[in-house]
Amino acid sequence: MSDIKDLREKLAAKRVELKELFESAEDGKYTSEQKEEISKRNEELAGLVEQVNLKSAQAKNEKAMEVDSQAAEASYPSEKVTPMTLGEQFVNTDAYKNYKSNGVKGIDSKANFSPMEYKASLTTTGYPPEVLREPGILETALRDPNAVISLFDQIESSQNAFSYLEETTFSDSVAVEKAEGAAVAEGELAFTERTEAIRKIGVYLPVTDELLADVAGIQGYVNSRLQTMIRLRLDSQLLVGDGSAPNLEGILDAGKSSVGSTDFSAYAGNLGRLGALYGAITDIRVNAFTEPDAIVMHPNNWNQVVTDLTGFAGTSSAGYAANVPLFIASGAMGNAPVASIWGLKVVPTTAITENTVLVGKFGGGEAAHVVMRQGIDLAVSDSHSDFFIKNQLAIRATMRVGFPVYRQAAFHKITAFNS
Repeated sequence: MSDIKDLREKLAAKRVELKELFESAEDGKYTSEQKEEISKRNEELAGLVEQVNLKSAQAKNEKAMEVDSQAAEASYPSEKVTPMTLGEQFVNTDAYKNYKSNGVKGIDSKANFSPMEYKASLTTTGYPPEVLREPGILETALRDPNAVISLFDQIESSQNAFSYLEETTFSDSVAVEKAEGAAVAEGELAFTERTEAIRKIGVYLPVTDELLADVAGIQGYVNSRLQTMIRLRLDSQLLVGDGSAPNLEGILDAGKSSVGSTDFSAYAGNLGRLGALYGAITDIRVNAFTEPDAIVMHPNNWNQVVTDLTGFAGTSSAGYAANVPLFIASGAMGNAPVASIWGLKVVPTTAITENTVLVGKFGGGEAAHVVMRQGIDLAVSDSHSDFFIKNQLAIRATMRVGFPVYRQAAFHKITAFNS
């Protein structure tokens, strides 16, 4: 018992030390050394809590075994008892004894045992058994928060806006062959400065200081989920942000007027969806003079592409009907280790609206960049609202990021893809 007491005293002391660490931060911000020390103290607390639980369970088990042993001894007396016959049991009842001595009838013929009163049955609902909880938390299933982000190259900036020069004039039309000794013609280059705003994405979670102090690893879990929330938002903004502050302007926003577009409901090509996708690839090659590297589409639309056997016109004698299953079985679509079509990686994600498909040159920094002014920053404070008097803390995550698209023609969207 003294072991459990010592462990609990040590656990209480560690919690006090951890609380002091939380309170030592200036303006709710922690240095890397403080964060490392907090993580270390959390691990120590988790170990102590586990030891206390084990010791408590051991003590309860030993007590239960002691009680069971006493009950067994009471159930099996040392002296051998010969069971009474039915007749012997009858003559020992109150009814028989009263009848024998007083001639009284109507007495219930109960054996001479101590009465026990039974009331409502105890069930696991009224008194649930004690259980040990599985460590960790079963997290909500979410889409990949980096599905779109990971397609783009990322660079850093120390400015509050991202500026770059775009070559807007290139003329070599007069650079023709000249006779020996003749003067060469003049070429022309012109540049235009472009500026992309740096936007802030942020979210916070309210947490009680008791939870942070008493539940091992909770701060790491909360920090992790905050980062996931930030990335999910950025993942969507890169596609569908409307450009109105504080939103980024995504590639699919109407303001990106030079992004290629195909309305599949009006598409008349023989290859159906496969043909429309190849047409988008061709448009990028012709107008942006670059090779696309990925296709982003909703999982339901990818299912339509993979399972569609009616996209080809013509007859089986012409080979069309046989070509589709052969195309799928060859690993060019769903059977490959990485989903792909026409040699391009396919990213099925719910970050993009169903029935809209985006083909483009995402990587390499040739057509677009994700510009990080400030990566994910975590801060903790009790100064929000009435958190101070309620012993609550706000854990905040923020990110400052820009999204310049240098070459809109390197992207092509296909709408009404379910038509």
